[in-house]
Amino acid sequence: MTLDALLAGRPAIFGEALRYLALPVATLAFVLSGPLIKMIRQNMGTALAADFTLYARAAGLPGSTIAREALRAAFAPSLTLIGVLFGFMIGGAVLVETIFSLGGLGQYAVRSILAYDYPAIQAVVLVISGLSLQIYLLIDLAHAALDPRVAL
Repeated sequence: MTLDALLAGRPAIFGEALRYLALPVATLAFVLSGPLIKMIRQNMGTALAADFTLYARAAGLPGSTIAREALRAAFAPSLTLIGVLFGFMIGGAVLVETIFSLGGLGQYAVRSILAYDYPAIQAVVLVISGLSLQIYLLIDLAHAALDPRVAL
């Protein structure tokens, strides 16, 4: 097969992969979205009743501006929950990979544990911990960008 033939079939392959990943991704998102939506909803109610929103309404700011600032204030505390849910998502990914017969890092970890393959287990732990550290760093940076009271 030539390179042109491979590149010509690339969008079809990508679309096919997205079609097969839709259900596993929806499963993980559905399970983990409940606590996140509930927390953002509760924080949004608190933000809309806060003094800065009452002042913004009294000053005559448009409703879209007030809603955007209230959502910004409500979303900042939820970032911490996203970090905690990331760990659950990694654990859930192993189960989702098993149910949907997908090969991934979770399946590799399970096979390595069952085969007592210590270097592979160490590599999986290293990759997951490195990824977790990067996610936590991004969450801290996003939290500092959303909440001006947080200093870097």
